[in-house]
Parts: sequence; C-alpha cells; structure tokens
Amino acid sequence: MPDTTPFEQRDDDELVELAHRSRGDIAKESLVALVRRDPARATPVAVELLTAHAEPRVRSLAAVTLGRSQDRDAAAALTRALADADPTVVRRAAQSLARVGDASVLPELARSQPPEATPAGRAVLTARLLIGYRNHHPELLVPATAEVTEFGRRRGEEIAFGGRAKVTRATVLAAVRAEVPALSFAPRELLMFTCSGAAGAVALADDVGEVDLSVPQMLGVMVRERVCSERYSLDCYVLSDDRDATGGRRPYLWLVRPSGRVVHVGRVEVADDRARFSVSGSVAPYANPVKVMGERTASGTLTIESALVGKPATGAARAATPPAREALMR
Repeated sequence: MPDTTPFEQRDDDELVELAHRSRGDIAKESLVALVRRDPARATPVAVELLTAHAEPRVRSLAAVTLGRSQDRDAAAALTRALADADPTVVRRAAQSLARVGDASVLPELARSQPPEATPAGRAVLTARLLIGYRNHHPELLVPATAEVTEFGRRRGEEIAFGGRAKVTRATVLAAVRAEVPALSFAPRELLMFTCSGAAGAVALADDVGEVDLSVPQMLGVMVRERVCSERYSLDCYVLSDDRDATGGRRPYLWLVRPSGRVVHVGRVEVADDRARFSVSGSVAPYANPVKVMGERTASGTLTIESALVGKPATGAARAATPPAREALMR
C-alpha cells in the first residue's frame, strides 16, 4: 500500500528524496513542507529542482522558493532559468530575481527580454525596473501614467497608523525580511497600520535616512495581511526617482505592485534636516484613492500627520480586458 504519512510528519532527508521524484505533485508538496520547516535546507533542493526537474510546475515553485532566499546560489540559478523553455518558469524566475537579484543580473535580464506584451515579458521588464531602483541604476524608470487622479476634497476613512496588531512587530518584520531578502530592515523603521479593517505595515530600508534622492531608490516596501493564510506578504514597493532633476530636493514617490503596476503616486519635499512627503495620487481601478501626509526627520523619526482612504470615484477607469480573453468573448 502507498505510504500516506503526511508530508509535515516526514523527516528532512525523506522530503529531499521525495522532492526529486519525477511526479510533480509529490515534488511540490515535499518542497513546500521542507520550506516551512527549514528554509535554508530547502534552498539547495530548490536550485536543483529549478535546474533539472522535468515538470514546469515544479520548476516554477522552485523559482518562487528561491525568491525568498539570501543564498548566493539563488540569484545564479534564477538567472539561468530565464532561458527556460516554459514561459511560466521564466515569469516566476524574473519575479524572484526582482527580490534577490543585484545589478550584475541586469544585462542578462535585458538580453533575455521576451515580448513585453506577454506575462513573462512584463515580469522581466518589472524585474529590470525594480533591481535598477534598488541599485540606484536608471535601467528603467517607472512609466508615467495619465490614469493618476488626485484625492481632492472627497471625504475618506482614516487609515489608523500604530495601535495594537494581532501579531507582534517581530513577526511582521520577519515576514518583510523574507519577502525582500535583498534589502535590510531595522525594527525602528516598521510602521503598522489598519486600512478599511485590513492590517498592514510600511517598512523602510534601514539606510533610508542616508540615501541620495537624486538617483533612483527603493526606499522600502508595504506588506498586507492575507486573512486566509494569516501571514503578511508583499503588497507594494516604495520607489523614488528625481526625473525632474531637482537635485534630490523634490523627487517622486511611487508605490508599485510586484507585477509592475503603479497604484499610488506622491512627492517628497526635502529641506534642511527633514523630508516631508505627500501621497495623494492613485491609479483607478487598481487602488482606492488615498491621501497620506507626513515627514521624516534626520534622526529617523517618522510622523504621519494625516492618512485617509476613499472610495473609487463614480467615473473611475475600469480594468482593461486582456486581448486574449477579449477574443474569447467575441
């Protein structure tokens, strides 16, 4: 009779052996169980699966796994996977490189760029953009969009910063570090919030007070609680660039989804020993309008003066139907 022992009850060596089997469902469940128990042990297994497993769904999961690893072999394996024959594997590899890759992978991403209208092409393009911002390299800038609308005078619901959360700050910080291994985060730079009943947090990189805002920067990330899994996962990257050439005195702020979709836009005003910021532009229908204003002093004190979220405007844009789906509907 087949062994029906749950994967969570098997020892590490057995999980490693099962992960290398050709049957995809067994390999996936084994890798997931190993990741939950021992992420460090799972990394070399994921590297091997991404390189050699016959099934694309297993290689895709291995790519996702390596996107949460600080191991130096992870980025190398993900870069090789950009040449995979399966576009889903390429997409997952690019998304993970956006989290762990450094500037050295930018040339290979550019060489492997699939057609930008495809999911894999958009993922590679987004990885180039995010790695460029994180490494202060203007590989690509966030594309300006005419869809941005200002919060205006609409009344909104308060976004509550601070207060008690259902989980500890240490738990959220651990999730942030796992989601974006390429950035370093300190406990003091974590700001919890609740928006429309959903919990979240803004985490700034621990060197954000020393950055040069005249060049592209990845200032931090925003994470949101996923109620179904009771964990925090990456929601947006917080990016900055000085495309108006203000010498870093008035750069743009961009909140960008891991998919590359811009959802909120703002500006920073830098003067003396403080930086005032305002985020009041939103892109419908991908985000509800928000207005968040505050400042950060040279000593690292972050203050939110006002934070509101509103309902979508009556005339807000609707999400465009993908061309392939539109053709099926005809």
